[in-house]
Amino acid sequence: MDTKFELKEATRFLRTLRVATGVAVSLEEAKRNRLGVTGSSFLALAAKTGEWRFPAEGLLSNDGLLLASQAREADGSGALTLQAQGAAGVMTYAGRTARVLVGDAWSAVGAFDRFGALPLALATAEVGDSALARFDVELLDGAP
Repeated sequence: MDTKFELKEATRFLRTLRVATGVAVSLEEAKRNRLGVTGSSFLALAAKTGEWRFPAEGLLSNDGLLLASQAREADGSGALTLQAQGAAGVMTYAGRTARVLVGDAWSAVGAFDRFGALPLALATAEVGDSALARFDVELLDGAP
């Protein structure tokens, strides 16, 4: 039996545990309808100094049900796309209307398609990468 500690494997295990726990808690709350499914939060944990950049691989919500990705054109315009993750995410978000709130700086309303995708247009200089380090998704319709 190999008992050597490997940082990469420990990081992977802890990330998997965080996501699995978040999904389980979200599903239990939705099932019991204690808080209702009101949406998800995104919070980037950046340890580096300097200006934060939106990760190319996307940003996973705290509960693991949504993945946010960003595409930018040379002129600064682009899109923020939210994609439901797994069967639990698609069952929770597909066909529902949501509002994305980036602090007091920006908000947008849209509807997830039947596959759990929600693309939102970003106008030039409307909201920068650093503002997207923390944002919330609020469902506007009733529980599924």
